[in-house]
Amino acid sequence: MIGSNYEVVVKGRLSPTLIDANDGFEAIHNEDGSTHLVGWISDQSRMHGVLEVLRDLNIELISINRAL
Repeated sequence: MIGSNYEVVVKGRLSPTLIDANDGFEAIHNEDGSTHLVGWISDQSRMHGVLEVLRDLNIELISINRAL
């Protein structure tokens, strides 16, 4: 996996503290109640780290997409 920008979509509106837990991501809150976290993921290890934070905080993952 070569580094790229990714969009991680989660259910609910994340607080600033939860957004800070995923350092380097910009948060976009949508009217449908989801939050889009957009940021650089350098390698597979970083991807797993992001997913672990979301899992540990019991945040429901909707999708992960490579941002164009």
